[in-house]
Amino acid sequence: MSVLYCKVTRHLWFSGETMNISEEVRRLGALGIKSIQTTFPRGDNFFFSISYFADPLYSFTYLVPLTAGLNTGLAADMLMVSIMAEWFNTLLKWLLMDHRPFWWVHETNVYGKGLRPLLRQTPLTCETGPGSPSGHVQGASSLMYVVLQHVIRTFIVSSKKMDGSMKRYVRVTLWTLYTLLMILVSISRLYTATHFPHQTLLGLVAGLFTAWLFIEEGQYTLTERWRSASRLQMLLGGVAMIAVSFGAYWLQRLLGVDPQWSVRLAFKWCEQPDWIHVNTTPLFSLVRDCGSMFGLAMASPATTRIYKQTHNNIIITMICTLFLMVAFNFATDAVPTSDVRLFYVCQFILHAVKPYLLFIGIPQVARFVKQKQH
Repeated sequence: MSVLYCKVTRHLWFSGETMNISEEVRRLGALGIKSIQTTFPRGDNFFFSISYFADPLYSFTYLVPLTAGLNTGLAADMLMVSIMAEWFNTLLKWLLMDHRPFWWVHETNVYGKGLRPLLRQTPLTCETGPGSPSGHVQGASSLMYVVLQHVIRTFIVSSKKMDGSMKRYVRVTLWTLYTLLMILVSISRLYTATHFPHQTLLGLVAGLFTAWLFIEEGQYTLTERWRSASRLQMLLGGVAMIAVSFGAYWLQRLLGVDPQWSVRLAFKWCEQPDWIHVNTTPLFSLVRDCGSMFGLAMASPATTRIYKQTHNNIIITMICTLFLMVAFNFATDAVPTSDVRLFYVCQFILHAVKPYLLFIGIPQVARFVKQKQH
């Protein structure tokens, strides 16, 4: 036992100084990242596709609107979980203040004067927020959990064509596919050197907890509360989100911590400045989440205004949805970036208007067109 203790102690010591355990975890994680990049030297297209799919921006821009064109109730669940998952993720990142691999290998003292691992950077590497937990894994795990539970409840639990053993088999198959997808998302984030393994694991746990908290029915969940909340209550919830976000930002400033410290490190160590995008900053995520919450609030209460929507004209609904997506992308590109305050105000307004049009405006247009046809 004493021999084992000595070996562990010697392993955690370097140049006469005690090595921080978290630094040792990152060092091992960097070795794992290097091994993945070496094992899959031509994996860019595959892993980039997985990472794009798991990006929270992808769910806000494509998945939620397209789902709203088919099922507004499911889309509302997806949007609510996406908002809360990304908001929680940003607050956790500010709280944990963890590093990303692509800059950590240059900043750390773990390697001393020894050779540092050369992590390959890609167009998806240079994200600017703190590293833990992984936003891609947290967002994807929560969003896919919503979709998985919807499929199970709608097509499996209520099915009269499948017996008990068949239902169990289908459930196990779906959960296996879910697990494989989360593993692929995690590996894609390691491949691009944007996260350490422990950050993806924490993102998975946080994502599952967020989805359970906001879509599962139970005594300890918030599902029925937000679905039946009035417009005023949801607006107050959005105001509370803004207040907490500002409070977290200024608390760091008061404690002498620059909330933009990770942005500076990203600019310092990113090999290509063109690979740095504003939508990876924590402030952009908060603006998008708070704006979307206000838009969802304007469509509340969800129980009576969203979940009871019926698409009587699916063709008109999808045409309007696609038109809204294209218009939103054009409007987003047209937002001026020279003035930071104006940029964030415009982003907030755009993300506040979009959910209301998806859940209230487009269904009303579809009903109006059907009435005119009759």
